[in-house]
Amino acid sequence: MLVIVVPACNEARNLRKCVETLLKETPRLGEDFRIVIAEDGSTDGTDVIAQELEQMYTQVIHLHSPHKLGKGLALKRAFNKVEGDIYAFIDCDLATSMKFFPQLINSIREGNDLALGSRYMKGAEAQRSVLRDLPSRVYNRLIRLLFKDSVFDHQIGFKAFSNRLIKNVLNECVSTGWFWDTEIIIRSVNNSYRIVEFPVEWKEKKKGKGSIKMVTNVAVQNMIGILELKRVLQKSTTG
Repeated sequence: MLVIVVPACNEARNLRKCVETLLKETPRLGEDFRIVIAEDGSTDGTDVIAQELEQMYTQVIHLHSPHKLGKGLALKRAFNKVEGDIYAFIDCDLATSMKFFPQLINSIREGNDLALGSRYMKGAEAQRSVLRDLPSRVYNRLIRLLFKDSVFDHQIGFKAFSNRLIKNVLNECVSTGWFWDTEIIIRSVNNSYRIVEFPVEWKEKKKGKGSIKMVTNVAVQNMIGILELKRVLQKSTTG
């Protein structure tokens, strides 16, 4: 069973297209699947659309939260709720070209435990504003320096996981927000799981006037996450 989670907080404009694209593309992989909408405290009608999609398609599951959980906690709840052999999640705005979706899933089928696309590897094509691109590049270099991993793009919303990684690592992660992506990668590296990263085509979707505020909020969450993960990992190695 392939479990694909779509985190959705105020994604009324994107959700239907995302789910219907997955319903079109996923059967080509030749595997039974479920699409889980991890709808996270939305206030723009995303919950209504998610409920309609669940009623229309037997492969769709809607997990509703009346209060905002954060990306990390929403994903953790979804992965724990539905049993699968391969787990994946993609951003609702389909910023990463879906032509790379088979490669994402097949990378786990081939024996890897974590697969992810990359906007920063050689061969990748990414279109995004300087406001979001520069902080992301700095952040990824900082993570590689601090945690000694070789991943180029920790934050992309285009990842897949093996069953054994989810069972063994998921609930060790404590981040409830944006830092969750980085934390599960670092914990996977530290536990010697097989990781594959490949270049993708990625196009930023307009975020409107909230971009500066969002970048600032994510930066604060990430710094808190870095400090906490450093503390936890150092304690585990010395204790």
